[in-house]
Amino acid sequence: MNPFSDNQLKDNLEKTLKQNNYSKEIWVFAYGALMWAPCFEPEVTLSSTLKGWARKPCLWTLTARGSKQKPGVVFALDKAQRKYCHGLIFRISQSRLETDLLNLWRREMSVGLYKPTWLPVEAGTKKIMALCFVVNRHHKLFIKCVSKHDLIYAIANARGEYGTCLDYYQKTLDSLNKLGLEDNYIHKLVTAAVLKSTV
Repeated sequence: MNPFSDNQLKDNLEKTLKQNNYSKEIWVFAYGALMWAPCFEPEVTLSSTLKGWARKPCLWTLTARGSKQKPGVVFALDKAQRKYCHGLIFRISQSRLETDLLNLWRREMSVGLYKPTWLPVEAGTKKIMALCFVVNRHHKLFIKCVSKHDLIYAIANARGEYGTCLDYYQKTLDSLNKLGLEDNYIHKLVTAAVLKSTV
């Protein structure tokens, strides 16, 4: 799985910006690691909700939070009728727009796990068109279905370049708790994985 070159990333970024008429006001929806570790300094941060999509553990990770021997599982946005995903939206400073977007693309789009998509996100009474990294269902690391047992095993035992898979889930849960939000599903996964963790 070779990473995309900078030229390929720039081409993809250009196509994505064109889809939003090259708007100079760029908002990015964060639902996983971007919530606690954005690769840019947001100019504005707002609590937000994306309707019709869900945060699902549906991508194998063989480097960031896992390995080929012990793959981890991370979240991605997947379409889900009558569901929603809480998170944050960040506005990127216009003075750093080009640099910050390229850094974001290098991080999120390097191996094509996601499809950058413009979606309406609710922030209070406002609806803001935001850039969302939704899952690429055609990628070989996409998980169509995983048993609860296998998911908990992966969370409990996987470790990658950025730390353990369990740490990733704990930080996602902590980020939501700081917003005053509860996610019982993630809480149950973390609780079960802690009991089985070997890393």
